[in-house]
Amino acid sequence: MSIKATALTFQEFFSYAQNEVRREIDKTIDDEDMRYALEGGKMLRPAMLLLAFRACDGKDEYYKNALESAMGVELAHSASLIHDDIMDGDIERRGKPALHVIRGIGAAILIGHKMISMAFRISLSHGMENAKIFLDTWDETLVGQLKDIDFNAHLENILNGEKPDELVREYFRIIEMKTASLFATACRAGAIEAKAPKELIELMREYGREVGMAYQLADDLVDIVNGKLEEGIIMPILRAYGNNLNPEIVEKLKQNGTEIIEEALKRNGLDLREIYREEIKKHVERAVEIASSPLIPDTIYKNLLKEAPRYIVNAMIKNINMVI
Repeated sequence: MSIKATALTFQEFFSYAQNEVRREIDKTIDDEDMRYALEGGKMLRPAMLLLAFRACDGKDEYYKNALESAMGVELAHSASLIHDDIMDGDIERRGKPALHVIRGIGAAILIGHKMISMAFRISLSHGMENAKIFLDTWDETLVGQLKDIDFNAHLENILNGEKPDELVREYFRIIEMKTASLFATACRAGAIEAKAPKELIELMREYGREVGMAYQLADDLVDIVNGKLEEGIIMPILRAYGNNLNPEIVEKLKQNGTEIIEEALKRNGLDLREIYREEIKKHVERAVEIASSPLIPDTIYKNLLKEAPRYIVNAMIKNINMVI
């Protein structure tokens, strides 16, 4: 199938992009540990970079750089997963033992840094604008914007059945930093590699952010419906604020987080699953609206930009008999 096909679904484009990035990895990366860490990834973020590149009328002569950038995004994402697994004590990733399980924590940390370094070298070789975006995104992911909030007070209110929606709002802000920022960077980088005008580059960044928010919310909704609330709301917050939280509150949330939050929400006339559904729908619709902008050339790839958010979300939540 040609990437220049005149009739194309997002599913077809996604499959094509996955294969393209995997071939680039096979051709470029010899390190066995790095290849192990990259193995099994869905390649969604690099696929969105390549879609943004094509949607911004990227020319074939610039495609090699776009593909390198796509690989760089996957390197950075997979490196962050290595470090997340160590911090969270997770022993499995992508259906196989986590890297730190087979190589040890020290080696895994260094391998993650090596992958980040390679991703940064790729971005730097494509110009200072690319490099700055890479660093800004990494900083946003690591540092966040919520340091000065007294989160103990929020959690105590939740445990007492007061203002449980505050926890949900804080959670939305956390995933915007940790997940949506990388999707935004991927789409923005695709536009930059296409030599798009600044206004269109910014539009792609906003589009990627909305897709990233919808993606992470859908992922967490699946966990929640399957009885794993701690994987959705609780754990991201504990990771972000754990060092500053009352240990008794942390323990209560770990042991009984689902019942505590859902009961508190019900007392306030709210339903956790419905909150998620509405929030996902909002971000999907916003992404489609952005993708409909007259700034984006009228090609098959503009249609794919509009199709992608709903496809990505529904592919995840179909297993819990939901659809957006």
